[in-house]
Amino acid sequence: MGQRDPYLFVVHFEEGVFGRAWLNDLPVHKVYTRGPRSMTGGANHLLVPGENRLTLEILTLPEGVPPPPPPPPPSETSAPPPKRVEVMPAGMKVYQVRDASTDPITIDAVVNVDLPVALGLKTWERPPLPLYHEVTFELPFPVTEPVYWRAPPAEFPCTGTPALVEVVREVHDALVQRDLARFQALLALKHASYAAAFPGEPSASLDRQRAASEKFFGLRYLVKPLDLTRVHFQPRAGGRVAYVSGWDDAPVLEAVCETEPGLSLRANLLLTQHDGRWRVFG
Repeated sequence: MGQRDPYLFVVHFEEGVFGRAWLNDLPVHKVYTRGPRSMTGGANHLLVPGENRLTLEILTLPEGVPPPPPPPPPSETSAPPPKRVEVMPAGMKVYQVRDASTDPITIDAVVNVDLPVALGLKTWERPPLPLYHEVTFELPFPVTEPVYWRAPPAEFPCTGTPALVEVVREVHDALVQRDLARFQALLALKHASYAAAFPGEPSASLDRQRAASEKFFGLRYLVKPLDLTRVHFQPRAGGRVAYVSGWDDAPVLEAVCETEPGLSLRANLLLTQHDGRWRVFG
């Protein structure tokens, strides 16, 4: 663990959980997720200097497990009662790796939240839903300012503004027209800010990110038509960010490889004002 080590996150939703995790009002995973599922990844690009906020938004939880009955009176012939195994329905942590050579790896957790225990409840007790649980935390080592940090706050309706709509249309058109150069230009701020958030990490390098786009554009793929009547623009992070998704939280951009359906591009977008105009940064 050190100043140059990246911050990582892991989110786990057990079976029956439906929800989402947020860092500093930005989505960790850009669609609502149904458990059982565990997700992990880098967190630097979602963290900010000073106080940070982790939020778990839960819409459904598994059915509560009733508490165990009281044990029978002990006797010389009775077997010991089985131990109760508790399962945390949902949780998230932000951490750094201290030692990757151990099995399992040794980590230093910066923040760790498990629900419903974090609410002071037993795992079989059901809190009122929907649930929106937030904690604040500080980082042991600072991160660079994210690209949206000093963007001016904006107000806009859920249908967006002409400038916001145009950005989404341009990215979609670049996919449809297979215009790789245009696509990479539109995502240049995203690529640059992600590389800056993870200095020295090969997977975050500009070359690696651009190569991923080049590989996908080399495939035969079909692009889902863009229905702007079903695109939702949501102000986040105090209006400094526009989160763009489908009305039903489906990906706003969707392209599927014709020959290998498992290969796809499905994404919602994060936009911020940079150099006087809205740009994609996530």
